[in-house]
Amino acid sequence: MKLYYAPGACSLAAHIILNEINVDFDLERVDLKTHKTEKGTDYYEINPKGYVPALEINPGLILTENVAILPFLAQHDPKQDLIPPSGMGRAKVLEWLGYLNSELHDAYAVFFGAPMDEEAKKKAYAEIDRLLSYIDKAIGESDNDYLVDDNFGPADAYLFVLTNWSNHIEHDLTPYKNIIHIRNKVAERQSVQIAMRDEGLIP
Repeated sequence: MKLYYAPGACSLAAHIILNEINVDFDLERVDLKTHKTEKGTDYYEINPKGYVPALEINPGLILTENVAILPFLAQHDPKQDLIPPSGMGRAKVLEWLGYLNSELHDAYAVFFGAPMDEEAKKKAYAEIDRLLSYIDKAIGESDNDYLVDDNFGPADAYLFVLTNWSNHIEHDLTPYKNIIHIRNKVAERQSVQIAMRDEGLIP
């Protein structure tokens, strides 16, 4: 397999899960401004949508969108810990992935688009806080160690990656103690440390 990624982008979640399942894979960096890969390939030829991640499963077989890639990779976990094979447990993983992808991802993404004035920024921060408040409350009301159950999974990786973006937009995560608790556990995982080093995000 090959993962097309941009450092620190949402493709980092797939990179983490690839490390978790301990498979051989290649990485190819994408410049999202020029839409060229590090090998000089026109990225639109690989993923016409133009953004990351894209996972090449076999030559010519490309899967896109985190809500598809993350469960696909997680189901290859040899320990069968990353995602339940079926039933409500798996549905809950997909529910969280859908929410993170359609709501929280989009709320952060506005900061990486066209420049915003102070009023627009204020509204954008408020929307992130609204979404994080819901997530933090849901975690606090659960007896689980992670978002879905007591096992780390793809939704936790995705939440970790998205909330990392707070560091880049001067957004304060300290009010969200339950999110921080999960983030700290995720950050300690070897799969995360390796992925972040490989992408040049930590020394």
